[in-house]
Amino acid sequence: MTQKLQNLQEMLFDALIEDLNDPMTRGPGLYAVVRGVLNDHKEDINLLPQETLQTLESAMSEAAPFQIKAS
Repeated sequence: MTQKLQNLQEMLFDALIEDLNDPMTRGPGLYAVVRGVLNDHKEDINLLPQETLQTLESAMSEAAPFQIKAS
C-alpha cells in the first residue's frame, strides 16, 4: 500500500508540474492547489527526490506572476 501511495504522490506532483508548465491551465487556482499540496506534504518534502523538488520549484518560479523563493 505504501508503494501505491508513493506512486500516486509522484503522479500528482508530475501532473501539477505539467499543468504549471502549460500557460492554458495555470492560474491562481492552480497555484492554490500546488500550495495546498505542498502544505499537506511539508513533512514529506525532504523525502521527495531532489529532481522532483527542483522541477516543481522551477515550474512555479517560471509560471508565477510573482517571485517564489524556496526556503
